[in-house]
Amino acid sequence: MFVLAVIYENCTGCHLCELACSFKHHGVFDLSLSRITILTKPEIQTSVQVYCLQCRDAACERVCPMDAISRDTRGAYVIDYDRCIGCRECAYACPFGAISFEIEAKPIKCDLCEGEPECVAVCPHDAIIYMEEKKASRELKKAKAAGVAYGLYGGKETSEHPRKKAEEAVEYLMELVEKSGELDV
Repeated sequence: MFVLAVIYENCTGCHLCELACSFKHHGVFDLSLSRITILTKPEIQTSVQVYCLQCRDAACERVCPMDAISRDTRGAYVIDYDRCIGCRECAYACPFGAISFEIEAKPIKCDLCEGEPECVAVCPHDAIIYMEEKKASRELKKAKAAGVAYGLYGGKETSEHPRKKAEEAVEYLMELVEKSGELDV
């Protein structure tokens, strides 16, 4: 199974992942519609991503009175909006704060973009990785062994992936806009 993993030290707080996510799901660049949230703490020079961890025994699924949340074939918990009544029990139950709500009171949470997460594609510093669970676990253990603990320590390379340039990430977002054909840039 593939999982999303985060190397906090690599995150610069650029919010490109949030923009790509909202555009992928809603066709607009709106941070409030993103399924990932970046919390930045300038006093300790770190940014932390809040996103659905696709828990093995997900509290959001267990508490849903309408059985509107279920795991798909890729391992992501998805919401059946035809069944959802907007009661917010899933958000109250999530210990990570990974479920937010649209204006119409519909819950939104990470669905792994059907196996091709936009946040991973656009991240200019490989802070968000999507890979097989065992490999991701090794990657995070390497980061921890290098002294990276939730982004509090700086200056060490923590990823075997080549660094992308911020310009490439912006170009990718522009390609998304051009493909949609709906927005003027």
